[in-house]
Amino acid sequence: MQTTDPKLKYWLALNRIPDFGPVTIKKLWEHFGDVEKVWHLVPEELAGIEGLNRKAINSFLTNRGEIDLDDELAVVKHCDVQVLTLTDPDYPPLLKEIYDPPPVIYLKGQPLSSQGKTIAIVGTREASQYGKDTARRLAQELASLGFTIVSGLASGIDTAAHWGALEGKGKTWAVFGCGVDKIYPAQNRELARAIENSGTLVSEFPLGMGTDKGHFPRRNRIISGLSLGVIVVEGHYDSGALITAKAALDQGREVFAVPGEIGAERTKGPHWLIKQGAKLVESVDDVLEEFNMERTVSLPKSEPILELKPDYSLLTDDESKIINVLSRQPKHIDSIANETDFSISQLASLLLTLEIKKLIRSQPGKFFVLY
Repeated sequence: MQTTDPKLKYWLALNRIPDFGPVTIKKLWEHFGDVEKVWHLVPEELAGIEGLNRKAINSFLTNRGEIDLDDELAVVKHCDVQVLTLTDPDYPPLLKEIYDPPPVIYLKGQPLSSQGKTIAIVGTREASQYGKDTARRLAQELASLGFTIVSGLASGIDTAAHWGALEGKGKTWAVFGCGVDKIYPAQNRELARAIENSGTLVSEFPLGMGTDKGHFPRRNRIISGLSLGVIVVEGHYDSGALITAKAALDQGREVFAVPGEIGAERTKGPHWLIKQGAKLVESVDDVLEEFNMERTVSLPKSEPILELKPDYSLLTDDESKIINVLSRQPKHIDSIANETDFSISQLASLLLTLEIKKLIRSQPGKFFVLY
């Protein structure tokens, strides 16, 4: 998955400079036409360019000597990460259109496809069960209709959207607020692994970089930048989901909102968006209508949101051990084996029995959840 761009090491190094943002890097690259030349600029050459961020330039001149160009390439190769730059023909066209496209994006999993339809589904981490079920359902149905689902891997709505896309046997892209080698939150490691199999982990942040509060607004503008539109499912007025919606508006993308419980704090964001003219979403048909699209296939029948509580009274002891470590959050078979001390062969048989009894569901990548 490695790029053959001979100038890649200079892009990687520029992206490593503290306070050296995408707008400044893009301005210098466009002005001089060669990223290698940008790397070797002297103060006198920089002084003659209007509109540069002086703090960023000072950081560049101060920190440039501390970065080993060959080490940057070696780290990318070691982590098996694909890198796209603004000069790469595979750089996502939608993302390149925005005011401040990331000069470098790091990818783990499958290559980003410039073909097809992409839509973001975002929302609060403190989501209700209704919100998570709705996000999952929308993502599942949109994925089955050929949409790639974009979100941020956060707990709550983002997690539900990613799993819904996988359940719909479609693609999903998870955009990070840290390096793609740093899974955040940690409890979504299994989800990230499942996404790599059929989708992509995406970040503009250098490998090894952890999370920071200031990273998430930057991540959010990539989520909307990769997408034709953004669907907001629950979120406060000042939530990251609303920041993503605002970025979508600034980028000329469509904004959708799912209505929820009247008076609840987590639904005030979507309700405000609807009052401002966002498209109200009750089903995937509302999304298709906005894009002037028609269904080309029938949607698969999905599970109802409200279900009867399963009867666990007749389970064997071994079956109960498995049920006790599962939840509505998908868990990989390896993790189940570690927590129950069953061998993989024993576990496979027990899991199949529980599936037949309609007590658990399997998901792509050998993940399992309670019904």
